[in-house]
Amino acid sequence: MLKIPVANIFLLTLFLVICSCITTNAQSAKTFKWPDGKRAALSLSFDDARLSQVDIGTGLFDKYGVKATFYVVPDRMRPRLDGWKQAVKNGHEIGNHTLYHPCTANFSWTRGHSLENYKLDDMRDELASTNQQIEELLGVTAVSYAYTCGQTFVGRGLDTKSYVPLIAEMFESGRGWLDEGANAPGYLDMAQLLGIESDGKDFDQIKPLLEDARENGNWVVLAGHEIGAGGKQTTRTTMLEELIKYAQDPENDIWLATVAEIAAYVKNSGFTQSDAEIIHNKKNLEKALTFYVSFDGQFDADFSKGNSQIFTAQTRDKLKEAKPGMNSDNIAIAERKGKYHDALEFRKKGQAVLYYASEQNIAYDKNDWRGTISLWLSLNPEQDLEPGYTDPIQITDVGYNDAALWVDFTDKNPRDFRMGIFGDLKVWNPENIGPDDNPDFSNRLVKAGDRPFSRDKWTHVVISFANLNTGNGRADFYVNGKLQGSNDHIPEPFTWDLAKSKIFIGLNYVGLMDELAIFNKALSAEEVSFLYELHNGIRSILPQKGY
Repeated sequence: MLKIPVANIFLLTLFLVICSCITTNAQSAKTFKWPDGKRAALSLSFDDARLSQVDIGTGLFDKYGVKATFYVVPDRMRPRLDGWKQAVKNGHEIGNHTLYHPCTANFSWTRGHSLENYKLDDMRDELASTNQQIEELLGVTAVSYAYTCGQTFVGRGLDTKSYVPLIAEMFESGRGWLDEGANAPGYLDMAQLLGIESDGKDFDQIKPLLEDARENGNWVVLAGHEIGAGGKQTTRTTMLEELIKYAQDPENDIWLATVAEIAAYVKNSGFTQSDAEIIHNKKNLEKALTFYVSFDGQFDADFSKGNSQIFTAQTRDKLKEAKPGMNSDNIAIAERKGKYHDALEFRKKGQAVLYYASEQNIAYDKNDWRGTISLWLSLNPEQDLEPGYTDPIQITDVGYNDAALWVDFTDKNPRDFRMGIFGDLKVWNPENIGPDDNPDFSNRLVKAGDRPFSRDKWTHVVISFANLNTGNGRADFYVNGKLQGSNDHIPEPFTWDLAKSKIFIGLNYVGLMDELAIFNKALSAEEVSFLYELHNGIRSILPQKGY
């Protein structure tokens, strides 16, 4: 036993305490905190200055002491001007929604003021005039804006311009429409806040959004039009009452306030990343991307360094007979069920084998191989998967235990979710002992501690690996941006025949898959977190695409 002098023990203990304090302070500095210990934020917003908003809505909100945000078209306020003045007096926020509500000319009712016929100066003048009329009518200055029809462009074709920078210049925030998620402090763009539709929704449809926001510390902005018992573009009063009671329940820790109030709090918190840092992160990911498939209306890759086609083989032992394209009745594009748009749906377990070619799509290096595999899954493993092991993704030139990288669900309920990284079989397992009888096999697996899988939510999965083929490789396993564990020492080589190597997807899988991407570098923990939170996903960093 090694003996250490008492004095040295004291110094070592003091050093560890100091380091612990420094680490704790550094971690707490990175933790976003809502006021009064709240865990999430919620804003209720409504567009157009519809009559029902003052006839019904403001009275309901005043009853519960709730302040809402109303994005108004000034002329539409005039029939209820006294009601709007009272709304301002009672603390509700008035935002800008333009003078003429311009949208794409594809809508017949807006062709007199279509965005395709606007220029940036036209939009600037209209926004300024709208604010002037709001001040004249109500005596307040609008600091929040909502994009009409959720559209952020002016012009047509080569002359199309984004007016998001104009909103960033003129207002504290700009809210979208028909978005699908909450706003994440530290990653959100105030000029492009996500607005989730509340029209036609029951509280049971809204509640999961709030629960997810509480779990992740995010800000939900709901967007509606009419307020009443029901009807077209109507946010129901029954839903609103349930929602308000839920949000005001102290047990739920939700801060309910106007868009302007919450936006100001987030801005003043100092937690928001700088624009330069966001652009830097996106450019780094863009540069590293080698393969990406969105499954939006197609099976082939949206971006690839190599072959973009999907291939189908009837069974694993008939790979030589594989043909380009999708040739299975059990697999289809699921419209509007994806993380962002469409998704790939595996309807039931089948023998058909899907894959993409690895060559050039994966930056294999026989001396120092690095990379990252990213994908999203939606399923209930215990209810959806059929008996047997399931590999949502497996990358290899031979098999699962020979120069392979994969994630899998185990064969029996409750299903473990694991990462497997195995070099050349003849090196790590020269006697080819079966996995059930080989402790070396189990020891190389990393099991996820978090299993947030569900049919009604998406789960992000990442394998980040480095230094393979150096004798000291490593791989990190992430779920929803959180490290689940690592394989810190992978000594054996990965000897590939690139022409035979493949990116297999959905082996025995049943469920939805989306946003499959591969990078030529090992993403850091910070980059994995950035990727998990990335607004609009990989499509927003595709090469030659704007930010």
